[in-house]
Amino acid sequence: MPSRALSLSPDHQRFVDDQVASGAYPDAEAVIEEALERLANAEDDAAREARFNRLIQEGLDDLDAGRYETVTDTRAWLDGLGREVKAEPR
Repeated sequence: MPSRALSLSPDHQRFVDDQVASGAYPDAEAVIEEALERLANAEDDAAREARFNRLIQEGLDDLDAGRYETVTDTRAWLDGLGREVKAEPR
C-alpha cells in the first residue's frame, strides 16, 4: 500500500493522539483509516436516504394521482408479486 504524508491541525493531531493513548486504536494510521471509512459510509448513507426520499415522493405522487390498488387479501397479493418476480427474465 502506498504511503502518504498528512499534515494535521494541532486539534486533529491531539484527537488522534488521544484516541491512540486511550487504547481505542493501536496507532494513528488506524484512527485515520476509521475516520475515512466512516466518511465513505456517511456518503453511502446519504445516497440511500436520498433514494428512499425519492421513492417515498413517487409513492405519494402515485396516491395523489389515483395510481394505486386496494388490497383486501394481503397474502394473495404478495403471492402474486412473488410469481411476477419469478417470471421476470434475469
